[in-house]
Amino acid sequence: MKVKNYAAIIIFVSLTILATISLQVYWNIKNYKENKQRLINDVQIAFDNSTEYYYIEQSKENYIAFVNRDDSISEEQFMDDLKLDTVFKNYKAKRNRNKISKVDSIKSQKKSSVTTSLKISESKIRSAPDTNNLMKLDSKIIKNEKENDTKIVADTNPISKTNSSVLILRGKKATDSLLQIKDSRSRIVISMVKDSVAFNKLSKILDNELSRKKIVVDYSLEHFKLNTLFDKFKKNTSFKLVKLPLSTFSKSVYLPINEKLKISFSDPTVLLLKRSMIEIILSLLLSLSIVGSLFYLLRIINRQKKIDEIKNDLISNITHEFKTPITTISSAIEGIKNFNSVNDPKKTNRYLDIASQQLVKLANMVEKLLETASLESDNLTLDKEPINIVQLLKKNVEKHQLNTSNKTIDFISDQKELILDVDTFHFENAISNLIDNALKYGGPQIEVCLKSDKKRIEITVQDNGTEIDKNQHEKIFEKFYRIPKGNIHDVKGFGIGLYYSKKIIEKHQGTLELIVNSKNIFKITLAHV
Repeated sequence: MKVKNYAAIIIFVSLTILATISLQVYWNIKNYKENKQRLINDVQIAFDNSTEYYYIEQSKENYIAFVNRDDSISEEQFMDDLKLDTVFKNYKAKRNRNKISKVDSIKSQKKSSVTTSLKISESKIRSAPDTNNLMKLDSKIIKNEKENDTKIVADTNPISKTNSSVLILRGKKATDSLLQIKDSRSRIVISMVKDSVAFNKLSKILDNELSRKKIVVDYSLEHFKLNTLFDKFKKNTSFKLVKLPLSTFSKSVYLPINEKLKISFSDPTVLLLKRSMIEIILSLLLSLSIVGSLFYLLRIINRQKKIDEIKNDLISNITHEFKTPITTISSAIEGIKNFNSVNDPKKTNRYLDIASQQLVKLANMVEKLLETASLESDNLTLDKEPINIVQLLKKNVEKHQLNTSNKTIDFISDQKELILDVDTFHFENAISNLIDNALKYGGPQIEVCLKSDKKRIEITVQDNGTEIDKNQHEKIFEKFYRIPKGNIHDVKGFGIGLYYSKKIIEKHQGTLELIVNSKNIFKITLAHV
């Protein structure tokens, strides 16, 4: 793979990962903001509903109605006979802490408004909504539970002899009584509320409303009159010193003029995260899947790049290894053909011996490549037999010592004889590859050691050469892998010796590992059976 193509792939994968993460972060932030606004709206609705319900309940508790019993009396006469000043004076004496906030005039549907005839400076009289709608405000209408409940609750004492036709209804049951008056009589309904807000009652109503919407927040309530703080309430004492970041005002139409109710509540981040947990997890899984897939793709591409490099290196090594014996054989044949005109048998045999040695070398290299292919396909079958492993190692060391003069190979064993079932040919080749590797890349001093106990056998091949880098410890056992030295091929080989040795040892149910501790140590561990 070309360097430019690989760099382009790296850039593309990096940009894709960055775009994926950016989009997921943007989507989650947007989703969080939308959920936050939705929760604020839910708090607003809950607060408005709670405020309306609170004022409705308060108006029911402070409720008085005047009903005309005599249909023959006109509305004007009814208002004149009512003597409102005396009624309100007596009522205010009993409710000196209450404030008249609303006066509802529920009239006959066929008659016009009579509000102009009222002379009440303390109250505001208006046409009330339909009686049926008014009655819906009370969720606890008591009917037919007792005999007295079926009767109209009224003030039995008439206001005066001249107005005995006026029926006075008070309190919550007044709404029930008005329901029983189904004709179109003239009536006046007055509801009164206190100047202050009973925060304890309002808080309970609000808690129920928030609980119904599954909202859990700390909050405080503030009552304003003419934009001046009149009273305040905090649900919990744990956040006295903490300023609640979110706030909103009630939009209820039941609030008196120039009065406001404000709710401040805590940041619902934890609540929002819980609500969005599924979306966050799905987003995270999607991002991890995409990023993981891209990294896996990049890993495959990188591995393919390394395989291409190893392949090119292998081709170069094979060309170099095969070229030498082929050239030598060609030279020997040319010598026989062109420089042996007298047909000297000794010279001919010498040329033939050189050619024969090079052909054996070629055959061994081809055999190694074929054995590597068989190891990869797991088609190699071992022919195990009991042998003295001490003698096998000793002969192997002596053979390599004869072929080298500038390095010393020592053999150390704590046993004189050790019988082990192994495939003699492959096991000897595996040991030979380790010694050959030490001769090629190691220092001048090489040691082959054998140690055994009742459980295991350890064979080590160590040299005092340059320490192998930690990053190369696992890679050197890969097929065709050689520690890179650029384009320098000062050491012959295909990079399959250590791979072959590891596979053979593993087929003998053993392990082969590299230990670097001031020396390069290849350790074989076998079970002592």
